[in-house]
This record gives sequence, structure tokens and C-alpha cells, in this order.
Amino acid sequence: MPLIGILGGTFDPIHNGHIRLALEARQQLNLDHVRLIPVNIPPHRSKPVASPLHRQTMLSLAIDNEKDLCMDLRELNSNETSYTINTLKSLRKEFNNDSLCLILGKDAFNKIDSWKDWETLLDYAHIIVANRPGEDETFSSQKLEQWIIQHQTKEAASLKEKLAGNIYFINIPMLDISSSNIRQSFSDNKAVDELIPAAALTYIKNNHLYQDTA
Repeated sequence: MPLIGILGGTFDPIHNGHIRLALEARQQLNLDHVRLIPVNIPPHRSKPVASPLHRQTMLSLAIDNEKDLCMDLRELNSNETSYTINTLKSLRKEFNNDSLCLILGKDAFNKIDSWKDWETLLDYAHIIVANRPGEDETFSSQKLEQWIIQHQTKEAASLKEKLAGNIYFINIPMLDISSSNIRQSFSDNKAVDELIPAAALTYIKNNHLYQDTA
């Protein structure tokens, strides 16, 4: 059964931490590919600084040479608030015989019980939680902890045995990079050359993005 990774985000801008997470998850879980899905209107944070077209172009440039990563524009094309549950329903209709793996960092996963229809997410996908090695293993609520107990698997092979329904933890030495810090660095005229894929960085500079807004 094919395994498809799903990684959403504002990608405002895309950075090496996003790429590292996608590639590490793909390698550890032997995913067939990872779909990077730029958010249109995020429900739990402020509106992205860069326009949808700029974010789409930066992402395209950043993954152009990564054959196992692809861009999925269904959220941008919807022109609606980007609820993960709606995206998973849409993906499930398209990939009805494939195992879907929603990739989340630990910080995002700890807030999942505030998401729309969060307890039904596992009806449509597995959830892959990326831990930093040695990271605190506590969670934000007892309800979330019980949900993990009910659905956690410790066998990666089980992700191929059914289309959805498992929570699986992986350890990834993720880079300590955030898009908000990068935007601040641009505003402060600080170098970010090591944080962003070169083609995306050139695009940002050529289009004078993030110059006045952090």
C-alpha cells in the first residue's frame, strides 16, 4: 500500500527546517512522496505576510530538485479558511486506496485538541508526530494523552496495514528555525543565507519580500 506524507504550513517563507522535516519523515517511514500544502487562511494564527502567489512560488523553487517532495495547492485554490479536517477529506477522495500520513511537529500536535473536529482526523489519515531527541514527553491535556494511548502504534509497518487511524512518533533532529524569526531577520537586515533554500532566497530578495514587516 502506498504511503503518502502530508506536511502543511504557511511557508511564509519556506525554510530548511520544513525541508528537513519532510525529507527525514520520508526516509524514516519509506514514504512514496511528501505533499507540502501551503495554507490559505490559517484558523489559529495571523494572516500570512507574503501573498499566496509569492508563497507558492517560493515553495516551488525550494523543492524543485527534491524528487520525493511535491507541492499541493488545494488549500490555496479553495480561497477558504484552511481546516486540516477538510484537507484530509479532500485528499482521501483523491487517494482512496493509499495510506495518508499527516506530519506534525510536537508543538503543533500539542495544540491539536483545539482544531476543528480533531478527534475525526484519524478517520482520514495516520498522524506522524516529529519529536526532537530527548524532548519532553508530556502533553497539553489529559484528553490528548488518552487519545494517544488509544491510537498509538510503535510499529512503522502498521502504517501500511490500514489507510488511517494510527499515531506514530518519530525522532528527528529538527533545525531550530522559524519563519517568524526569518521575517524578523529580513526586517533587521540580518543574514539568513543558511536558513532558506538558495532559489527561494533569491526570489525573496528580487521581490523585496519581508523588508518592512516582521
